[in-house]
Amino acid sequence: MRIEDFSFGSISIDGAAYEHDVIIDRGKVRKRVKKPSKKYREQFGHTPLSLEEDLPWKCRQLVWGPAHMARCR
Repeated sequence: MRIEDFSFGSISIDGAAYEHDVIIDRGKVRKRVKKPSKKYREQFGHTPLSLEEDLPWKCRQLVWGPAHMARCR
């Protein structure tokens, strides 16, 4: 999996451009569903990760990176 380009609001993964938050879980890219974490937005100034989200929490390593990407390894 190759992350080729990223900036605020967009990321390119293996030649595909995404303009939304993504989760990469075991080589598969999917959209991040932020709705469960939105209640924390006002408190933090952005929508942070929370335990309520459907994230791959049981991986060995969770990488939260730029352009709103989470990657499970």
